[in-house]
Amino acid sequence: MKVYWLSRHAPLPSQVAELRRLFGEDVVVEQDPRPFDSVDDILARFRASGADELLVVAPLSVIAQLVQRGVKPLWAEMEQVTDPSLAETEAAGRYYRFVRFRRIAGIEIKFEDV
Repeated sequence: MKVYWLSRHAPLPSQVAELRRLFGEDVVVEQDPRPFDSVDDILARFRASGADELLVVAPLSVIAQLVQRGVKPLWAEMEQVTDPSLAETEAAGRYYRFVRFRRIAGIEIKFEDV
């Protein structure tokens, strides 16, 4: 079992542990920190990797296009914490901890006039 991790951030130890629990101890995580150009670029890299699962950090509009093309990526649910001692990572002065993985089955984006 292989997970293609398309993010500039490496997976946290807790995330790797959860992937092992979900998919087995032999799970391999291949991180690709390079920026992507398009949904086609993401799909080409994912397919070339030979991975079984995709985790991508991308705008929701990009993830919606992936789902429309039949790929249901994993989502790393993170929770913001105020106590730095409870955090696993920090971004822009905010502290977070990993909660769980979820699979994105669809995204609905609604607009309204400004």
